[in-house]
Amino acid sequence: MTRGMVYKLLFILFVIFFSIALILPTVGEKRMQVFFMPDAGPEIIQKVEDRFSAGSYEIQKKDGTIIVAGGNLTDAIMNEIRTYEGVRDASFLKHWAEEYLMAKKINLGLDLQGGIHLVMRANFEKFEKKTGKTLTEADKNEITQQALELIRNRIDKFGVAEPSIRPRGAEAIEIQMPGVRDPQGVKKAIGTTGRVEYRLVDDRYSKMATDWLQANYKEKGFPEEREKLDELAGRISEGIKLPVQMEVLFYYVRDVNTKKIVPSYPIVLERNVSIAGDDINKAWVGQDEYGGLAVHFTTTPGGATKFADVTSQKNHGRRLAIVIDDKVRSAPSLNVQITSGQAMINGDFTQEEVQTLARIIKEGALPVDLAIIEERTVGPSLGQDSIESGVKAVIVGLAGVMLFMLVYYKFAGFIADIGLVLNAVFQLALLSWMGFTLTLPGIAGIILSAGMAVDANVLIYERMKEELKAGKSVRMSIIYGFDRAFWAIFDSNLTTMLAAFILSQYGTGPIKGFAVTLFIGLLSSMFVALYITRFVYDVISLNKKKKKLSI
Repeated sequence: MTRGMVYKLLFILFVIFFSIALILPTVGEKRMQVFFMPDAGPEIIQKVEDRFSAGSYEIQKKDGTIIVAGGNLTDAIMNEIRTYEGVRDASFLKHWAEEYLMAKKINLGLDLQGGIHLVMRANFEKFEKKTGKTLTEADKNEITQQALELIRNRIDKFGVAEPSIRPRGAEAIEIQMPGVRDPQGVKKAIGTTGRVEYRLVDDRYSKMATDWLQANYKEKGFPEEREKLDELAGRISEGIKLPVQMEVLFYYVRDVNTKKIVPSYPIVLERNVSIAGDDINKAWVGQDEYGGLAVHFTTTPGGATKFADVTSQKNHGRRLAIVIDDKVRSAPSLNVQITSGQAMINGDFTQEEVQTLARIIKEGALPVDLAIIEERTVGPSLGQDSIESGVKAVIVGLAGVMLFMLVYYKFAGFIADIGLVLNAVFQLALLSWMGFTLTLPGIAGIILSAGMAVDANVLIYERMKEELKAGKSVRMSIIYGFDRAFWAIFDSNLTTMLAAFILSQYGTGPIKGFAVTLFIGLLSSMFVALYITRFVYDVISLNKKKKKLSI
């Protein structure tokens, strides 16, 4: 063996062992630490322990937490544990390879670990109608970026691990949130513009609106659709000949049966906003004087001046409506001037509502309304089922290909099978090292690239057979077999890799996941077939007495 071949062998061994080390955090034993709420009782802790069978996992109790160790722990299981009552959080402890070798656990897509996928579209038409301004593409991009940053801040408050938030064109935002505990709460917080306004009530026109409604509206209950409710408000405005400086909205109360807030009666407000959301400096959840839930806030210096003006003597006896996203939730009477810049928003709120309201006030209002145009939700248990099904599919697919190669090409097939195993190791190592996300379609890409990997071996072996039949020696058959098959392998893989690269850049969701793993699989299969397999046959060809190949 020449010095150059020794260097090649050392390089190949280094790549193999380094790749194995990179995938250890994913395929090796993992340790997950579960944190409990301070008031979690022994029965809650026992319920979590019962989730893990003694034969497959090891459980260790430590400082009010438990550490679970096992080879088949996944993000889907971790997200499932996070949903248990009394569990504050769950996270994986670092593997030694992560600390010393820059290894990382492979990221899993929402379809494999559970979570929410949303695509939200900005309602620029409503924005243009309200502002009277025609938006350019540059304006839309700027507003979308502003909305994206506000959404990111709101999601961060929920503690979502590694959310993906990115624009899709100029009018939509794509959001992926793995392991969400409260999907409805998150959607409510990120979907609303979060407008909080204080506006004066006109009681005379409010009474006229109520009288007109009783005389002209014969339906039972108000419509739930926002468009129909706005249409009804327009009819009331026309019926009572409402001045342009005033607006009809609806007062919302909580239904005792459904616990939802529903419109109760019309109320007329001045269009002029006395205090807006950006006049509020700080907000937090507290209680009112009767022990009910409320959002306390302090205003900016400018907001304090506005508050003092609207609550001054001239408005005593009038009502000041608290409007949240065009819904009047409270309308207290003004009896005293507030000059301190400190006040509160109270009403018939739930704990979830006051927390969301306080969060929205702190983070500001979205510049435009956002509507959900695409939504996918995957539960953690379904994600775990997908992982297990995907792993079985990979094993069955690889086993089938390996069996065919072994039967048809004998010892040469055995070498190709070793290459297939190495190819899978290299794929997982690259996915881990470069921080790509593995999805269910991505697993399909791994299986497809495995089939295409042996395609290179088939081309090489068939060329070698032809050279042997032509009477060439084993050594020359190996050299010609690899050299003459090289460009066919390179060209076919390059064109497929180019298509996969384009799909990964412009595709989204399942398409992107498939394209990424296919690209990485083709890259690693070319390295295995044209470098490692070539090295193995170069070593075989050193035996000058060898007269035939098992092929």
